[in-house]
Amino acid sequence: MTSGNEELLELLKRSGDDEAELDLKILSEELKGEDLLKAVTRRASGEPLAYILGYRHFYKECYKVCPGVLIPRADTEILVESALKFLGLNVMATGDVLNVPEYRKEIADIRFADLCTGTGCIGISIANEIVRAGGNTKGYLIDISDTAIGVSISNVESQALKPEDIKVIKHDVLSSCPELEKLDFIVSNPPYITNSEMEELECVVKDHEPDLALRAGDDGLDFYGPLVEYAKNLLKDGGALMVEHGCAQGEAVRRIFGQGGLKNIMTIRDYGGNDRVTLGIK
Repeated sequence: MTSGNEELLELLKRSGDDEAELDLKILSEELKGEDLLKAVTRRASGEPLAYILGYRHFYKECYKVCPGVLIPRADTEILVESALKFLGLNVMATGDVLNVPEYRKEIADIRFADLCTGTGCIGISIANEIVRAGGNTKGYLIDISDTAIGVSISNVESQALKPEDIKVIKHDVLSSCPELEKLDFIVSNPPYITNSEMEELECVVKDHEPDLALRAGDDGLDFYGPLVEYAKNLLKDGGALMVEHGCAQGEAVRRIFGQGGLKNIMTIRDYGGNDRVTLGIK
């Protein structure tokens, strides 16, 4: 390590960066000189590494990210895996994902929506796997944020295997049901952080990632009731609603699904053993 990089490392350590050496290694592989110094200074101020780099790897693709859009998390990949198991495409399924019922429909013509899409990483990842398996799909990526709409359009263009089959739509899912055709499944990673939890989040999240993509009222459940109503209106019989939620919200989300008339309701734990995804069948 050069003396200059040693100084940069010390700057990161003093800022409280728990992964200072790894962060510096990643940044120094892509940036040099003044650009590296600016990037390290941003990281030392608490800005997330993904925003500085401008991308985050998720599932099998690399997605554009920027301030104003939620950064994809590895925990969310369990939602992709659950959707693929539902479609009969996840032959490597393990853990709770093995319990996901299969749709038993040919993948020649699959229609789905990804509500509160953010970067579009969930919907694009699922669509790509359908294409890789020889199927055809029509996907709708929906969000209220102009920033998210712009980023998801960019990611469709750069990461989708068949970008012409994915449509990005601006819509407030808390206000009304999107006007879509009948769907085989709906996925969503909506905001689910409670108002009190927002105050306890790490500064790297609370001070930098969008409140709009995180906060969901006093109980963190603002979105799940509307999502169930839209599932009842939009899903084909036998179709599935699959949502991510907080690790302490599984029971509450299952109750909302049941009150909405969905069947075969179950919660899938992530690989850390935390409740992460709940699904129900129409």
